[in-house]
Amino acid sequence: MTDYGAAQDYYELLDSGGGRVLERLGGIVSSRAVHGAWWRRKLPGGEWRKAVELKRDLKQPLPLKIGSLRFQLSAAGGVRVLAPELREHWERVSALCAAFAKKQRTPARVLNLFGGAGGFTLAAAQAGAAVAHVEASTDAIKRAREHATINTLANRDIRWLVDDPVKFAQRERIQTSRYDLIIIDPLMPKDAKRGAFEIERDLCALLATVSGLLSDKPIGVLLFCRQGAVSPTTLLHLMRQEFGVFGGGIEHGEILLKGVEGVPEVPCGAFARWLKAS
Repeated sequence: MTDYGAAQDYYELLDSGGGRVLERLGGIVSSRAVHGAWWRRKLPGGEWRKAVELKRDLKQPLPLKIGSLRFQLSAAGGVRVLAPELREHWERVSALCAAFAKKQRTPARVLNLFGGAGGFTLAAAQAGAAVAHVEASTDAIKRAREHATINTLANRDIRWLVDDPVKFAQRERIQTSRYDLIIIDPLMPKDAKRGAFEIERDLCALLATVSGLLSDKPIGVLLFCRQGAVSPTTLLHLMRQEFGVFGGGIEHGEILLKGVEGVPEVPCGAFARWLKAS
């Protein structure tokens, strides 16, 4: 019998394939469907059959550490809401904010649109940034605030804003608010109502709005698309179109869920980031 370290509270991708991933969630192991993981699994079927069903078996929130951040995993939201595939991007945000504060001798001002469970907000706050966390869901804001408390960040400079992220950005532009780093991660819930943010319809206009919110000494703009089949090249062209005029450089690629050695990386979307050259 495999020992998955029941005393630990950390996240780990154990295996992938057959359209699913097998994940260690603290002291339990669970599996979930992930589009794109078509290859053969490496672990035997017996290991996969040990996985519990979160919606059925998880009776109370489970403490879970992903990278340097701590969360509460709930059966209702599941692992998808916590987004472990963004771990290395959280680390990048923290490093960018820390470098900005050291150079400019002032905290970075960060706008996190579609803040979700709060990973990017927590990462920025850990580096001393002042963060505006915008999310349309009251429940999501509540969860993100709980995560801030768990990470001893409740007293940091974080504004928790229940608002439509697009409308908020538009108002901020009119009010001439400015931010050093802007993060856009429009992952919509599966039961999103008609009229919710749609990548193909709404992203271009949002990027144009965001370009007017940048400070005089910006860090950059980070864009993540974890819904639909969006190519990293598409995001590259969109970011180049909107931010190329400001100089700097643009990086793009796949968002990858990474696991233990030998486990194939699982594609979870695309990203592009424009970073102003220092």
